[in-house]
Amino acid sequence: MNYRHAFHAGNHADVLKHLVLVLCLDALKRKPTPFAVLDTHAGCGAYDLLGDEALRSPEWQDGIARLWEWQGAPTAMTGYLEAVRAFNGDGPLRTYPGSPALIAAALHEDDVLDACELHPEDARTLRKTLRTPNVHVHERDGWEALGALLPPAQPRGLVLIDPPYEEVGELERGARALGAPLKRFAHGLYLWWRPMKSMSALDAADAEVKGQGARETLRADLWIDTPQPQGRLTGSSMLLINPPFGLRETLQETLPALAARLATGNAGWRLQ
Repeated sequence: MNYRHAFHAGNHADVLKHLVLVLCLDALKRKPTPFAVLDTHAGCGAYDLLGDEALRSPEWQDGIARLWEWQGAPTAMTGYLEAVRAFNGDGPLRTYPGSPALIAAALHEDDVLDACELHPEDARTLRKTLRTPNVHVHERDGWEALGALLPPAQPRGLVLIDPPYEEVGELERGARALGAPLKRFAHGLYLWWRPMKSMSALDAADAEVKGQGARETLRADLWIDTPQPQGRLTGSSMLLINPPFGLRETLQETLPALAARLATGNAGWRLQ
């Protein structure tokens, strides 16, 4: 309950997470049938990069700021960068949209977003930020929502899981929590963001998810310097279940340039 994403908004982890999210939303939008999105740990929706929290920990300067005037950005970055620019008008970079804002902006009229946020203040802010009929904000635990809100009424859906990882064992909890949804909503598209602190822990979590029924998976890792078990976060990982067709090839072309652009040290990437 103490975690506030405003301190980290727009950093390298957000770049990877939201790039993959936008690419997946674009893939869903190619078909006319409605889809639903469940954002289990939504945050407050949008972040002021010149606000007190962001200025105290300006991680965005080594994240989205490095991409803002990137003339040679890979083509696959276009949709993500345009989505961020839409929240800044014709002005300089000032606002960074969180996942629920990016999702809401991508929805068609018949699509639905269920955004869960347990922090009371952030939930109130999110309701004010996303005032559209097809967005429903739930002040509830995101892990519990996985059981309560799946499967959706729509025939297709995406589930974004992005917890704060404040509690010990939250990585293992996430792997276990995916078991029941995979049985009830087996064809859904799942995106699970994880901090890269221990490769063995990530490998064990992935193995558990596969053991619970995930058939087709894609893992995308990005680090801006050598990941360390302690200290500041320098890398993150996205596990996708039922990834869209062609996403692997798109990321294969995009991640090398992105890692080089965001590098602060021994940067790299991995797809498996």
